[in-house]
Amino acid sequence: MFEYLIYVKELKRLSKERHKLSEKFAELEKSYKGEDDHGHLSFLGHEQYELDCWIEYYKTTYLKSKADKLLVPMPDAKDAEMYRSCNFDDEQGDLNILTTKGMHKLRVMLREESKARREVVAFWFTIITGLIGATIGLVSVLKA
Repeated sequence: MFEYLIYVKELKRLSKERHKLSEKFAELEKSYKGEDDHGHLSFLGHEQYELDCWIEYYKTTYLKSKADKLLVPMPDAKDAEMYRSCNFDDEQGDLNILTTKGMHKLRVMLREESKARREVVAFWFTIITGLIGATIGLVSVLKA
């Protein structure tokens, strides 16, 4: 639960940054009115792309941590439909980030595993409740 709150907080922070950057980009685009921007717009566009990569990276790491907890395998890293590479210009180099299709597939598998675990708990809860009810009924019959 704590991990989820950190995840949501970080996504909100990055979304706010991206929104500010989008407003700045639109404002700067209007100010140039077709004139040469000397690379300012492409620089801001690249910063937006990097923020989008960071957002997708946080989503990927959150889903990966959930998959690890539930022992659900991640999609194959070699599958180009499931992953895309993103470079944050640091020492780690290219990182694999789940695509929309990859996130969807992983979320479906996570839901199935969570559902299976809930069904096991519900099964045992039903049996235990039935046994307790039968025991109470037997005790009340024997006392009467």
